[in-house]
Amino acid sequence: MHRGADRNGAAREGLPTLGADTAENGSRTLDTNAARDGFRTLRAGRIFLRVAPDYEKPARSLGLLERGGLEALLARGGGPMGRAPSVVLALPGRDERLLLRAVRHGGWLAPLWGDRILGTARPSRELDVTRSLRERDAPVPEPVLAVAHRLAGPLQRAAVATVFEEDSADALRFLSAAPSAERVASACRAAGRAVRRLHDAGGRHRDLHLGNLLLREDDSGADCTVVDLDRARVVASVSPSARMTEIGRLLRSALKRRLWPRIGDAGARAFLDAYTGEESGLRDALLAHWPRERGRLALRGLRR
Repeated sequence: MHRGADRNGAAREGLPTLGADTAENGSRTLDTNAARDGFRTLRAGRIFLRVAPDYEKPARSLGLLERGGLEALLARGGGPMGRAPSVVLALPGRDERLLLRAVRHGGWLAPLWGDRILGTARPSRELDVTRSLRERDAPVPEPVLAVAHRLAGPLQRAAVATVFEEDSADALRFLSAAPSAERVASACRAAGRAVRRLHDAGGRHRDLHLGNLLLREDDSGADCTVVDLDRARVVASVSPSARMTEIGRLLRSALKRRLWPRIGDAGARAFLDAYTGEESGLRDALLAHWPRERGRLALRGLRR
């Protein structure tokens, strides 16, 4: 069998194939799968890229397979506020825009690691988790790509991109603008429905706070998307205890940001009513864990 036929056969079997593509810097691009999991994996020198097939051409045009391409894009800045730099990118030939967000360690590890992470598993996992949750009808953004630039050994500088949610604002910015009580109630109901759908899909966010809820408003009310799934996981079932833990974390973030007075008891009731709907059994199961969360809230200075 001649060499070209052998390569085509490997591609049909889903085995690694060395494509004819080359990056502009002259490095050859290795295509290590044929989108069997919904994404193509490409490598060019020190650069790793997993990308949805429909977005491969725009990703290349942005320079993400070129040395320094990722860093140059993130240096533009201007994306939503958060612990990691981000940028909103227009795509040649497409109406939608991308939100490219750097993957960073948070908490006490942040100063130690800076803009570096170990390996490519973390951004790649976020891509897979987001895709899986979206397929299960969770209100999460459309995942597009994960990219990493190997710095030295296993150290990487990485980012994840999703389709940018136009005409939206995170709940932190929304509440900081002092909206009316009616708009707050509508937003709380939208957030309750969104978090319920996330949990019903098997999603454990593990870092749920006001900045991770994107709100859109129109004449019919508000809608909500859950974002920043860096630490999220998909499980078979989310227990009432785990659900209440995440709801409590969301409430604590409002207290930490001194925005609880703008939500108040009415907003909390609107959230819970939308979350539980007509299911009194779920409501009772959640409230059985409320004393634990109330104790955690009390440590933040909020007593109920």
